[in-house]
Amino acid sequence: MRKSLINATEGTEFLQREGLSVMPEPWEDGLRMDPESPGAFEWWYFDAHFDDSSTDLAARGSTVVIDIHVRPMVKRVLPEKPSIALTITRPNGTKLMHEIYFPSSKFSASKKACDVRVGPNWVRGDLHRYEIHAEAQGMAADLVFTGIVPPWRPGAGKWFYGAPNHYFAWLVAIPYGRVDGTLTYDGQTYKVKGTGYHDHNWGNVDLGRVMDHWYWGRARIGDYTLIFSEQTAAEEYGFARMPVFMLAKGDRILTDDGRFLTMKVRDFAKYPGRHGYPRQIDFDWISGSDEVHLFLRNLWLISDAKDYNLQSLPLWQRWLGRFLIGNIGYFRFYADLELAIEMGDIIANERCKALYEIMILQGKKYER
Repeated sequence: MRKSLINATEGTEFLQREGLSVMPEPWEDGLRMDPESPGAFEWWYFDAHFDDSSTDLAARGSTVVIDIHVRPMVKRVLPEKPSIALTITRPNGTKLMHEIYFPSSKFSASKKACDVRVGPNWVRGDLHRYEIHAEAQGMAADLVFTGIVPPWRPGAGKWFYGAPNHYFAWLVAIPYGRVDGTLTYDGQTYKVKGTGYHDHNWGNVDLGRVMDHWYWGRARIGDYTLIFSEQTAAEEYGFARMPVFMLAKGDRILTDDGRFLTMKVRDFAKYPGRHGYPRQIDFDWISGSDEVHLFLRNLWLISDAKDYNLQSLPLWQRWLGRFLIGNIGYFRFYADLELAIEMGDIIANERCKALYEIMILQGKKYER
């Protein structure tokens, strides 16, 4: 029997029910789940790319990704403890990554705004400006994120699975912003400047049970900021599509109506394991006479994990995790992106590099 799926990201009818305004408020980036509640998970994600404005020449082109988790996203992976993952990619493309788990007593967070601490790591902010400190195994990041594009969520930012109290939620606090501060790695501390992104996810459903797979990407291209996603629910939810799309120019959002977004994939590359990945991805957003087209080509694979979130665990727990969650697939890419826009008096054609990922949780509909 097919289970129901309610998409509360389209339109505004769910805002009142969820106690939300059209514009996100600071409390939405605070703690949203009870860490002790069975099935609950939550994380805050930050990434930044440091460019030619960085003071230290040696740091130009480096990147950082910071994940703070109350619990793992796929809860069948042990241990269910708060963690922080810090990934620094050097300018030459080589990567340093460490994920550290902490006792639950070392985690605290405010419900009024983003004010989170895990061991010696912390982040605080108000949907516009964030300060963050992260450290792991001789690496550290001390950064300030300042939003340029306003905070955003699609509609009420939730998908409800099977029951009104089972959901997955998403808030994009900084779709695009400035970042400055310091990175420490390889025994050196570098002053850095660049651009970045921050979002926040939470829920109480095992995504490995309710999602088949998703594609998600974002880009800053000329004066435009893009967030695009194609999510496919599990078979018991009829492989329902859940597209998300946001296009901003400068600090103004032009559209965030994902109903008109479609995706085409082709030319799958083989990859060790069960899953490959498409080398050509097209997104088309068409609403009346308004059209936006995205073409992703020339992929550069920067991260992969056949067994998502297992690599930092002890060997025996990796074996147990593989047995419990099966063959999850994950790919993260940079790609050449061509953007074509025709929206009223806005006509543009731009090219840049874009970041996107593919997460394969069940994969029954993937590659079909």
